[in-house]
Amino acid sequence: MMQVDNTTASVLTGSGSHTAHTAASAPTGNCSHTAHTNTIPTDEFYIESSGSDIEVLLASPVRRYNPILDRELPAILKEFREDNLDFYSNIIVIARRKNILKSACVTLSRGCFEWHKTPNIEFVGEMGEDYGGPRREFFRLLMIELQSNLGIFEGKPGQLLFSYNQKALDENKLYTAGRLMAWSIIHNRPSMKCINIELFMLMCGQKPDLSTFDRTNFLENDLVEKLAMVVRCNTAEELTELKNSLGDWICDCGVPNIFTASVSDLPTIYGQLVTHYIYHRFASMIQQFTSGLNSCGRLWEVVLNNWTAFHPLFTNTRGTLTRNEVRDLFSIVWSSPGSSRRDLEEDTVFQWECWLMLIQEEDVGISFEDVLVFVTAADSIPPLGFQQNCQVEFYDQEEPTRRIPYASTCALTLYLPRGVSEEEDFRELMFLAIKGSLRFGKV
Repeated sequence: MMQVDNTTASVLTGSGSHTAHTAASAPTGNCSHTAHTNTIPTDEFYIESSGSDIEVLLASPVRRYNPILDRELPAILKEFREDNLDFYSNIIVIARRKNILKSACVTLSRGCFEWHKTPNIEFVGEMGEDYGGPRREFFRLLMIELQSNLGIFEGKPGQLLFSYNQKALDENKLYTAGRLMAWSIIHNRPSMKCINIELFMLMCGQKPDLSTFDRTNFLENDLVEKLAMVVRCNTAEELTELKNSLGDWICDCGVPNIFTASVSDLPTIYGQLVTHYIYHRFASMIQQFTSGLNSCGRLWEVVLNNWTAFHPLFTNTRGTLTRNEVRDLFSIVWSSPGSSRRDLEEDTVFQWECWLMLIQEEDVGISFEDVLVFVTAADSIPPLGFQQNCQVEFYDQEEPTRRIPYASTCALTLYLPRGVSEEEDFRELMFLAIKGSLRFGKV
């Protein structure tokens, strides 16, 4: 039998804590009404329950996946943008390459941060209108700086966890990070793609399997060793030793049942310890980060309702670009069939195709992401794709000069020289072009 206490209960809802009494004040619409309850016989509060039933009733519910919301990310993001963005207005963002993050924070600090308007980026000391290239480059560099320069993340690249930094919390740095990330996503630009997948699932109200979590994601050697002791415990004797040596520590992590646990309970206990160290310990920091995301059109609420669609934007689970993905991005602007120019262009495109194959199969010092940055200023394909297909166009070499390939990141166009028939020549030209490129408008 379970008796429900009819005195005072504290209920956590959303971001606030509300206290319910026998006489409670409940807001409805724009008015506040006081509801008075009559005395109810306590017998009516008794229900027939087994121990397992009580555990089910008290357990925190997992956020259910709604089939109605089973949509692809492009459709979700397109609808969000149509509901929230002003496509006909712009804001000017002055950016200094040496401190992209500070440049973005200056924009945020304005009295009214107009996140819903299209940002036009002006890099200091560089000429050129923003027809998309500078914007893609700005947000790519910003997402890189967010991962390392705010002091709010730690861990392996692509598997980042929150860093326990109360100074950053007091300075609202996590709110700033969330807001900047939302700003980038909303304008079809890259996100950080660096948060540990299990942490992201916990943030979305899911229950990932943490029994096999890679403990080397933690930076604290002492924590890694303690977790290793839990994993290595396989016998009753080892469990007794574990309880004696680490029982108090495990209990302090919110797992008091360690003292009555059996060996079969240890995978679950390991997962509970991991949950404490990647999620519960950072609850206030995570709340501030998601509040920043919500400050732009309540984006985090959209993420929560469509977490499977959004997880490639927050985590590094997609993998690197492939040859076919890069090839599919480009269309080739050929000269007339049968012309001498067309014949020379086919020589170059043959080497282009072979070079893409080399990138996939060998370490040539250049990645497909490098190629994409060179042509588009983005290091990944945007959620809604590019505004147009990338193009390959050609130019003639004029002796005795040797002009290396170049690109227009606004026009999404790669310019290649006609008549390159040797593999080594093409590889050298592309290496010089990509590794020697400086910034928007300069190669």
